[in-house]
Amino acid sequence: MAEEAKDTSWRDLLEKTVELGLGAAELTTEAARKLVDDLVKRGAVTSEDGRKLLADMLERGKAQKEKTDRYVASVVEKLLTRADLARRSALEALERRVAELEQRLSGEQRGG
Repeated sequence: MAEEAKDTSWRDLLEKTVELGLGAAELTTEAARKLVDDLVKRGAVTSEDGRKLLADMLERGKAQKEKTDRYVASVVEKLLTRADLARRSALEALERRVAELEQRLSGEQRGG
C-alpha cells in the first residue's frame, strides 16, 4: 500500500510538472538526474522507479520541446504574414532579377 502511494505521488508530481510546463521542456539531463537521485536518496522512489522516472521525464521533456518549437514556429509564421514582410528567399530572388536586368541594360547601352 505504501509503495503504491509513493508510486502515485511521483507520477502525480511529474504530471503536474508537465502540465504546468515548469521545466519539463527546459529540464536538462543533468538536472533531471539530480532530481531523481535526490528522490532515490530520500526513499521517495526505488532505484528502478527512479530510472523509469528519469527516462519518462526526458522523453516528455523532448516531446514538450518539439511541441513548443512547432507552436512558436506557427506563431512566428502568422506574425510575419500579418506584418507583410518579405522573406529572405524572395529578397534574394529579387536581387538576382535586378542583377540580370542591370546586366542586360548595361549590355544594351554598350551595344546600342
